[in-house]
Formats: sequence, structure tokens, C-alpha cells
Amino acid sequence: MQLEAHLRLCHRCLWFCKSSQRLFSLCTAHRSSTNYYELLGVKPDATLEQIKNAFFDKSKKLHPDSDPSNPGLHSQFVQLNEAYRVLSREGSRQDYDLRLRYQYTAGPAFRSSSSTNRPSAEAAESMRYWEQFRQAQPQENTAEEREKSKKRNMRLVGYCMLTMLLSLSVHYFGFRKLEEVHNNFMDEKDRVITEIYNTSKERARVNGFKKQQEILRQKHAEFLERYKFRSNGEEK
Repeated sequence: MQLEAHLRLCHRCLWFCKSSQRLFSLCTAHRSSTNYYELLGVKPDATLEQIKNAFFDKSKKLHPDSDPSNPGLHSQFVQLNEAYRVLSREGSRQDYDLRLRYQYTAGPAFRSSSSTNRPSAEAAESMRYWEQFRQAQPQENTAEEREKSKKRNMRLVGYCMLTMLLSLSVHYFGFRKLEEVHNNFMDEKDRVITEIYNTSKERARVNGFKKQQEILRQKHAEFLERYKFRSNGEEK
């Protein structure tokens, strides 16, 4: 919503600046007793290249540095620049030509009315635009809305912190449980090995060395088979 309002604002500002620039140039043309074509010494149907060449020739003659003792050269040079700026652009030149045609075909009263109504219309349009923009300001800029937005952001931060703490707790207790299971398994394994060793030692004392070796090999095979089966079951 804010992005759309900003884009609309930029578009209307550009339009207003261009309209104001054209209006200023046209009003300047009205105030001038000599039209821009006569000032540059070209015909109304002159090409852009002809206008450019005429401007360069005139600017050399009317430049204030060409005759510092003549104070009138400055104002003439300014008018020459304004004439070239208007006639060298297609849009401003079309508006200027249209205004010249109205100036030559209509009477003095009509020219005076049109010259005053046009700025008034532009000013009214500008006032309507800025009034609309002020009315369209989002309500979230108020202090109450800013406070609500701050509270929403704080709640969001709180939820994020709570989620992070819960995740750390789950990982911690999961690791502790895994460590406990592993320790129990290793203790059980050590207990079984110790029991087998003590039993074998007692039998060796009773049955002799060779018999004990055979018993040890048998118990060792049973032990490997037993824990191999358990390991395979846990992997599944």
C-alpha cells in the first residue's frame, strides 16, 4: 500500500514539474514581444539542425563576454537560451506553436483570459493533488498505530525466542537420553564379559587348561553370535 502511494506520488510530481516547466516557458513566450523563431532568425518550419546552427551563431554575437561594455547583452543572451530550450524539444515546441496560433487568431481579450486561466487551472490541480495526498496518509503513522506495531514486533521476537529455547531443550534432553542408553549398553556388555571371565576362570581351575580353552572358544563364539544378533536388530 505504501509502495503504491509512493509510486503515485513520484509520478504526479514528475508530471507537475514538467507541466510547471512548460507553463513557465509559455508564459515567458507571452511576455516577450518577439517570438522565439524571430529571435533565433529561423522560420517556423525550421528543422532541429537549423535551430541549433542559428543558436550557435546568435550565441557568439550575444554572449556577454563578447562586449562587456554592453549590459543589454545579458538579457538578450538569456532570452536566446530560453528560445533554444523551448524550440529544441519536440513537446515544448508543439505547445509553443499551438500557443502562437491562438495568439494570432484570437483577440486580446481571449489571450488575456487564456493566459490567466491556464495558470489558475494548473494551481487548482496542484492543490487538489496535494490535498488528496494529505488525506491518503496511512493511519499507521499515528502514535497509537506505532505503539501497536511495536507490541506486535515484541510478540514476534518473544515467539522466536521461545521456539529457540524449546528447540535447545529438545536437543539437550535427546542427547542426554542417547548418552544414558549408550552407557547402559556398555555396562551390560562389561558385566557379561566379566561374568564369562569369572566362570571360565573357575572352570579352568576345575577342568584343566585344555578343557578350559575349548570352553572359552565356545563361550566366545556364543558371545559374538549373541551381540552380533543384537546389533543387527538395533540397526533395523
